[in-house]
Amino acid sequence: MQRQSGAAARSGGESRRPGRAAGLVRLLGRLFRAVGTGFGMFRRRVRGSLRGDLASRLRAADLINGAMNLAALILMMFFPFVIALAAASPLRSGDAADIVIRRMGLNHEAAMAVERLFAPRGGTIVTGWSVVGVLWLVLGGVSLATAVQVVYTRVFSLPAPGLRGLPSQLGWLCGLIVFLAVSTALGAVLTGTVAGQICYGLVATVMLAFFLWAGVRVLTMGRLGWRDAWPTALATTIGLTGLGVVSRFAFSASIVSNERTYGSIGVVFTILSWLIGFGVVLIGGAVVGGWYTETTGERRH
Repeated sequence: MQRQSGAAARSGGESRRPGRAAGLVRLLGRLFRAVGTGFGMFRRRVRGSLRGDLASRLRAADLINGAMNLAALILMMFFPFVIALAAASPLRSGDAADIVIRRMGLNHEAAMAVERLFAPRGGTIVTGWSVVGVLWLVLGGVSLATAVQVVYTRVFSLPAPGLRGLPSQLGWLCGLIVFLAVSTALGAVLTGTVAGQICYGLVATVMLAFFLWAGVRVLTMGRLGWRDAWPTALATTIGLTGLGVVSRFAFSASIVSNERTYGSIGVVFTILSWLIGFGVVLIGGAVVGGWYTETTGERRH
């Protein structure tokens, strides 16, 4: 009887130990679930506040109106500058029509419509230079640099540079001209095959990212460090790449259709729509980059 009672006691103790272990596992499971739920709620609140802050900044930036003003400025002031500069340049692969075609990623039929739009009636665009004409063309180029500089100074809450910003504007404009000429010339060489088109897309994207990165640094006159300028360049590069993909599938058909319906002015309508999208990406990329720089800076501190 004593052996049986001892065996029963041992079996009862062994049966209680698994029960306690199972209870401990359940308790730990509840604890981990509670911690996970709390962390998830905290993360959602943080993300919600960050999204709300970013959304409020985008609303305050007035993207559409700012993009429309920038598009009108490019069409009225910068395009004549590019057309005259391309006509005077010995690099025929970088003329104004090719620049627009490469930037918008147009197909052959739409590209022909843009070339007809930019084709001069008399066979040449620039027959002579006058002092007033040169000043007007320089003003057209500097006006774009000034507009972009105003966007960056507002986003990053920097003081207005005034006339002191002219050297940085001229430097940015020279960099833009070099970027447009080199990327357009490479496009004329590499886009003959599918592999070449892929290679050109990658090279042009990398060149665009570095130009924007240096451009933010130059237009802010060195007040913004390289590390703080990179998010804006990256966000703008992603946005412009997406705009290029959309324009390749949507704007080519729009150009051809508008030319058939309205003539050459229809092509201008589509180009102006693309320029508005470009303005939205440029301003939005600056806002997103500034928001990211500020939030990461607060976390570091």
